[in-house]
Amino acid sequence: MRKNPVGLSVFVILLALACAAGARALQSPDRRVIPVTAERFTFTPSEIAVTAGEEVELRLTSDDTAHGFHIEGADVNVTIPKRGGKELVVVFKAPGPGRYPFECNRMCGAGHDFMRGVLVVRALTDQPATR
Repeated sequence: MRKNPVGLSVFVILLALACAAGARALQSPDRRVIPVTAERFTFTPSEIAVTAGEEVELRLTSDDTAHGFHIEGADVNVTIPKRGGKELVVVFKAPGPGRYPFECNRMCGAGHDFMRGVLVVRALTDQPATR
């Protein structure tokens, strides 16, 4: 039996493309994905802007110790694993327009009280027009 390396290559490429398309299909195209890093008494970014009603996916990581992450009024209250731990993914629907403080709610050191940020939720009509 003779093997066809070109046919096998084409098959492998098509299989890889199909897997990539399937992975993209699992994520909602309307979901806003935002990476957030906790480290040394700060969150980066410290201000997160989204639209009311939007599905938001936060990908939380820590570059040092374990941290809490609580968004007041958005039903988000989790613990981010310490450095070397897995990324923590949190999905939620953005609440109504307003400013929602977030903070580390797990004692992480002397500067813990300064570890804060804000989720800024804009009304749908506040967004710039797209073409």
